[in-house]
Amino acid sequence: MRKFKKVLSVICVLALALCAVATASAAENDKAYQKGDANMNGRITIDDATLVQRYVAELAFYNGFWQLFTADADNNGKVDINDVTTLQRALALFETTLYDTPDGNATIAQAAVTMAYEHRGDGYYAPGKQIYRDVFNLTIGDEYLRSCDRFVCASVRWSGADDNYPAGHVGVQADYIYAHPEKWQDVYGGQFMDSSEYIYNAPSGLEPGDVIIEYSAYDFRSHTFIYCGKGLIISIFPENEGEDYDITSASYDDYAPECRSWHLSYRYFRAFRCVKYESNPRYKYVGLRG
Repeated sequence: MRKFKKVLSVICVLALALCAVATASAAENDKAYQKGDANMNGRITIDDATLVQRYVAELAFYNGFWQLFTADADNNGKVDINDVTTLQRALALFETTLYDTPDGNATIAQAAVTMAYEHRGDGYYAPGKQIYRDVFNLTIGDEYLRSCDRFVCASVRWSGADDNYPAGHVGVQADYIYAHPEKWQDVYGGQFMDSSEYIYNAPSGLEPGDVIIEYSAYDFRSHTFIYCGKGLIISIFPENEGEDYDITSASYDDYAPECRSWHLSYRYFRAFRCVKYESNPRYKYVGLRG
């Protein structure tokens, strides 16, 4: 009887040890692979599904990752955003592949490119990428999803740069920037730049994430977009290597956020750079890459 009890205790110890290893491994996977703390409990788990789910499904569709997803949870003949558990686990299994793409929301430029369609024209009368719609609803949530000012605001807020950046219109955004020099720096020292000198080519001195505001007259705010740089756009969308895309932009009731080439339509413009990101950003928790 003693011998049996001793064997039983050894088995129990081994079982507990295996459970502890499995739990630790699962916890590490959660931390390493799941990047959206949807329920804001301070720990990323399989339950934080919706935003990451939709993102991974769309990433698969646009970047050829469908072969990674092999289980059709709802048996409808395809893997899509409804296959929540499947896609969540697939993200964990293939974290190396997925993490090679430098998208996410670490900076304003990264957030903007991640939410934008890859090519000019993809956004015309389109609903916007799923990741943009999700982020928009979490950071703004009004009826003007397809609008230049809303896209810039969503990018700024989601990146953790400025929680209070106004949704729009463009004039309100410009006034806000002028009123907060501790956060926003005028790249060209307060000058209105003559767009006729830079219609098709961005001026030197810009950095990815700079917010551009165009003016049709001296002080009438007309359009806004984000300079992202060719290098960042190509790193996220390698198929754009032959394009001259260096900005991301949207337009009111015209096109959803998409990658585009620098082109100015109005007489003057100014460029602004966020020089102080939030220390404890309100919207950063919805990020996909932490």
